[in-house]
Amino acid sequence: MRVARLILVVTACLSAMILVGCSSGEDSDAPAVPPPSSNTTTSDASLKLEEKIEELTKQVEALNRAVVINDDGIGRFATPTPVPIEEYDAYGFGLPVPLNVEINAAGLTEPDASEENGILLATAGGTTIFLLWSSPVPPLTPEESVIAGFEVGQALAEVVFEPQGAGGGLMVDSQPGSYVSFVTRDAEEKTEGVGLIGGWICPNDERSYAITVTGRDLETVQQSFVYLTNGFRCEAGNIQTPTPTATPSS
Repeated sequence: MRVARLILVVTACLSAMILVGCSSGEDSDAPAVPPPSSNTTTSDASLKLEEKIEELTKQVEALNRAVVINDDGIGRFATPTPVPIEEYDAYGFGLPVPLNVEINAAGLTEPDASEENGILLATAGGTTIFLLWSSPVPPLTPEESVIAGFEVGQALAEVVFEPQGAGGGLMVDSQPGSYVSFVTRDAEEKTEGVGLIGGWICPNDERSYAITVTGRDLETVQQSFVYLTNGFRCEAGNIQTPTPTATPSS
């Protein structure tokens, strides 16, 4: 029941965020096209769009080069100068994220996230990252957190997550966790996307966490999952380089 309530609250909050975000930039009174006196031209807009795409492409390529998975499943830095990383520490925990990546935060029971509960959404390097934390009493077990992340992800994406593997070999900041891997399929039953979900508890504040990483490329999803779970800290502090560990197998 605790997991079911959490899923309903998260889904409602995220749906509200999406609706607000989509409507906030629209104005029914605004003209459909710029007035004749506007200095903005189609060519100018196209040029700016091309520049944005070029900039984004460079960032994605750099992120994909930052971490690789060896044949034995061990994650490592691909180059001696990886993408600059900063620690996201707004709510007490520490999460390593590439510099300049936009992170959206929201609360579960209130509009804003807090140290008690919240969600983070970000997209980088060909992956989408969704981190959920909550403070139920007693805390959700790692397995329950994984289930919550699984169900919430399905509800938001409006697709079926097909489990591929699960286990309890995940370690996050020295804390034992659980994980599940999954795929999504298109109408022709071909694999369209892949994902990993991990869950754990932080003993310092008894918060429960679930992180979901999805994308189209398995290697990129694995890289991101390894990096984020290795670099996560229950208590924010100095930035620490994530220690390579084995990637959960699907």
